[in-house]
Amino acid sequence: MTKAPEPTPAGNFSQTVAEEVQYLIRRLAKPGKDLIKEVIAEITYTNPSILLGAAKIGQLLLFLKEKLKPKQYEQALAESLGWSASIANHLLKLAPILGSFTTKQLDQINRNLSLAALYKLATGRTPVEVIKSAIEKACTEEVSKKDIQTETKNYKDKQPKKEPTPWRYAGRGREYQPPRISEKAGLVVEQLSKENGKPRRFVIEEAVLLLAEKFQQVVFALA
Repeated sequence: MTKAPEPTPAGNFSQTVAEEVQYLIRRLAKPGKDLIKEVIAEITYTNPSILLGAAKIGQLLLFLKEKLKPKQYEQALAESLGWSASIANHLLKLAPILGSFTTKQLDQINRNLSLAALYKLATGRTPVEVIKSAIEKACTEEVSKKDIQTETKNYKDKQPKKEPTPWRYAGRGREYQPPRISEKAGLVVEQLSKENGKPRRFVIEEAVLLLAEKFQQVVFALA
């Protein structure tokens, strides 16, 4: 197979990793060669324990996922690489972000952000926006786990809170207004949610009968 020359970290490379990998794939696509096998072999020869290697593998995985059917892709991961889909997904999550940097930038990021911390970002529930921000920050300064935790908290605090879904139990002490099919239906729902002297079973029976009546009305209207 054709091996891409390893760039020196001190070089001034203007191409992003994604562009470099696209060039590599074009070089691997030779007559009489199985491009998929060549790409898989390239992945096995690439060291994922360094940032540049992780970025390169992520781009190659994106190529495989695009070209192969889901079952073929999973087989390629398991049989050829010995990976599970979850391992590949960690790299795929980082691929669009890491692929947008140059080799020189990744070398600087590697100094300011450990690969272990980066993989932890990928495996956790850290939002992609926070990961991107942390990596961009690492281009010029050190980024600690505490910095990432703080930024993640700030990001989540700014997100709009999800309102309880109507007609869904929200728990004691939390109020919500369900939509009313009719005034009578609304009263039944209120009775179900309040403590009163009427046995709960009777209230539920009323609700079931009311829904049956409404359903029958709809059927007659459509007939």
